Amino acid sequence: MSLQTVSFEAHECVRLESGGTSVHVTTSAGPRVLGLAGPDGANVLAILPDEALEVPGGGRFRLLGGHRLWAAPEVPEVTYQPDERPCEVHELDGGVLVQALADGAGLVKSIEVRPDADGWTVDHVVRNGSGASITIAAWAITQVRLGGEVTLPLGGRGEGFQASRSLVLWPYTDPSDPRIRFAGDDVLVDARPAGPRLKIGAAPSAGRIAYRLNGAVFEKTVEVDPDARHADRGAVVQVYLCDEFCEMETLGPLRDLRPDEAATHRERWTLRATGGDEP
Repeated sequence: MSLQTVSFEAHECVRLESGGTSVHVTTSAGPRVLGLAGPDGANVLAILPDEALEVPGGGRFRLLGGHRLWAAPEVPEVTYQPDERPCEVHELDGGVLVQALADGAGLVKSIEVRPDADGWTVDHVVRNGSGASITIAAWAITQVRLGGEVTLPLGGRGEGFQASRSLVLWPYTDPSDPRIRFAGDDVLVDARPAGPRLKIGAAPSAGRIAYRLNGAVFEKTVEVDPDARHADRGAVVQVYLCDEFCEMETLGPLRDLRPDEAATHRERWTLRATGGDEP
């Protein structure tokens, strides 16, 4: 593993390399991860310098692209707080920790990235620095380039006669959208800009989501506590698609945080070649 400080997509970043893959962790904004590439150097993540959300009360949250850390449930006054300011950077044994100052809602966010046996471990922490109690979950969102296919596994079938699985739909999602289809115990989403936006999630979750693009598969996995409280009707793993990007999202458990307490969430990333040229 090696660590370098570089400029990447007009941002100051720390570059980490391990096992034939590389990541670019931003230090001039965020905390964010802007790059994830295999041996061919092709970035799987979307770069979106011009995309932004309006913040209630004024201001804009620039998406930038890549991987970001938000707080769930989605409450614009809390969730959309801008993060374009330099972060503290701490070199770790085998990785890096990047932490931002408290945002406009008083939340202090950090991302730690370390290589593991066959990929990367990405730890997310949201600490309550607001001075008042708040109920939130760490929300890890990865924006990927369009043109591939998402695999969203449904949870285990279980046994007996009671309902065991749900497909969670957001209000703007059309269930008949031809980009959504079923294949066994998986939901497949064709990530192409050919229709209105959509968002779906699985509950309970198998804790996995994958994206196939140009002969490579990017997979995120999380451990799911079936007894924990979760936002979004229990949809720990989610897919969002619009004309500019696709998002692979995972949620940590909801936590009732007193001042200085934190919500944490761990993802494991792998990026592997499949030998094919198509999604």
